[in-house]
Amino acid sequence: MQVLSRIALVAIVTLLGGCAAEPVASPVATPPSDVNESPAPTQAAPIFVQPEDCDSVVPQSRLDEFASLGLILLGGPGGKYGTEYQLEPSPEEQVGGITCIWGFDESDISSVTISVAPLSADVRAQALDSFATQGLDENLTENSATYATSGDEDQPAILNVLRDDNWISVIKTVGGDDSATDAAAIAAEVAATVYR
Repeated sequence: MQVLSRIALVAIVTLLGGCAAEPVASPVATPPSDVNESPAPTQAAPIFVQPEDCDSVVPQSRLDEFASLGLILLGGPGGKYGTEYQLEPSPEEQVGGITCIWGFDESDISSVTISVAPLSADVRAQALDSFATQGLDENLTENSATYATSGDEDQPAILNVLRDDNWISVIKTVGGDDSATDAAAIAAEVAATVYR
């Protein structure tokens, strides 16, 4: 009888063990592999390209604005007087850049001068000395250093922007806060135009 109860107990344990739920692995979705798939191309960082003429220094919208104000390109590549407009080459021209001057045909009032030049360590050092002599205010950002003065009715608004590889300057003959703001907007447009 005891043997019988042991057999019955083993049978019950076996039976109960067989009823226990088996752990079920959750399905893992495996995306199909595409052997023809190539990695996504990485975006190359824009590089500075030195403009060769004044039409490629600012966007067309700015050229149109100059024209609407009656300003024509007087000096610089493609200008009415070319590089002969100034008595001497600008500092930017002396280091391989260009200087473009927009103004009224019969007057130098309300002119806008935009220069773009490549920048080396030596040129940067010379430029910084010049900015200090001019008493320009320095403002450092993550990507650039600016040296500027707002000027007034008798003094021009001057803005110089130095980056690792280039120097952009904007001078508005009649200074003041509005001119300084416009010079900063022009410098930003120039930067957007010369980086490709």
